[in-house]
Amino acid sequence: MRGSPRIEFDYYIAPDGLVYSFDDAAGRWLESFTGDGLPPIEYRTERGPFQDGETVLDWVLRPRVIQYVHKRRQGSRSAYWDARADLLNHIRPNRQLVAGGRQPGVLRKILPTGATRDLYVLIEAGPRFEPREPERLDEFGISETLRFIAHDPVFFDPDEHSVTFAAVTFPHLVFPVTLVPGDDMVFAMGTVIDTANIAYVGTWASLPIIEITGPAQQPRIENLTTGELLWMSYMVPAGRVVTINLAYGLKTVEDDLGNNLVGTLTSDSDLATFHLAPDPEAPGGVNQIEAQFGAAGAGSQIRVRWMDRYIGI
Repeated sequence: MRGSPRIEFDYYIAPDGLVYSFDDAAGRWLESFTGDGLPPIEYRTERGPFQDGETVLDWVLRPRVIQYVHKRRQGSRSAYWDARADLLNHIRPNRQLVAGGRQPGVLRKILPTGATRDLYVLIEAGPRFEPREPERLDEFGISETLRFIAHDPVFFDPDEHSVTFAAVTFPHLVFPVTLVPGDDMVFAMGTVIDTANIAYVGTWASLPIIEITGPAQQPRIENLTTGELLWMSYMVPAGRVVTINLAYGLKTVEDDLGNNLVGTLTSDSDLATFHLAPDPEAPGGVNQIEAQFGAAGAGSQIRVRWMDRYIGI
């Protein structure tokens, strides 16, 4: 509320990095904001010839609309026109043209706990600066409705998390073992098999980025909790980095030279669906990830990176 201590912060971050604050001590605030709860849900159903009602097969989230009523109080008429120009300059749609393509901006909410929630959006409507009613005349202030659309309706925490599976070398390894004639001892040199329990705190699935640094022979990553697998029939050379990007609309497997390696994934790999699962799909949000690769050497590793995603705030 205006005049009270600020405990929440709201921003629009344009694709080129320009930041607009919706609330500050100098006369900006949000009178209301809507649309950040559950997004629209579309259920996929089927119906048999003699069935009453329908059977739900699946559901998907539809784009969400976020609407702000933004007020800004200025001290003069010239400052009023500057405020209009400033707002328009920050949210104009041609700021979405970055690096030869169209990119969304970000609505950022910082909660009283300090937690940050971001949402990718495009401006859909407003501000219109329509004439106000005479009894509500405010020559020094603006009060405008801004409507944004989020085609990806899931919020995320922009702070990235990661876990790394790395080769361990033992330059002075000594085995205090005396072999009895006829006994055999076998050492599997250069092979890494390790597991990690990722405590995922989001409320919607996260699609991670996986980086494999060579040397790594036939790298294999499995989410033992969901049963999903990524397995490359490929030898990653020493010093090369292969990135598996699982984001929807990308689903790429490339090395740092730009070579497309998606064809090296085995036929039982789950490139389309591999994800970190929230509770209750993963009980308690714990995803057990197993990484395996052979021919390991100095610098060999598999790194899993992700951001926590939330269905609403």
